[in-house]
Amino acid sequence: MSAHEYDFPKTTKKQFILATLGTLFAPLLVLFLVARLFFGIQSGLVDDPVVEQKPEAAAAAKSADSEDDADDEAPAAPAADDEKSE
Repeated sequence: MSAHEYDFPKTTKKQFILATLGTLFAPLLVLFLVARLFFGIQSGLVDDPVVEQKPEAAAAAKSADSEDDADDEAPAAPAADDEKSE
């Protein structure tokens, strides 16, 4: 008894189209979800237009000045040798 003895029904156009759409559903859903994830992350990285941004040169100059001021104001720490000798 081989499979050639059975009379299989032919596939209709409607069945073929539904099968094709069904096989494309999962990959398209994955592409859609990955695109949403990508654009969601990308939109979170956009600068807020309401917040005023300072130029980078001014911010760097300000931080360099504050580091110099902090070094001048900091008291000198006693050396470890001075504590042992007393």
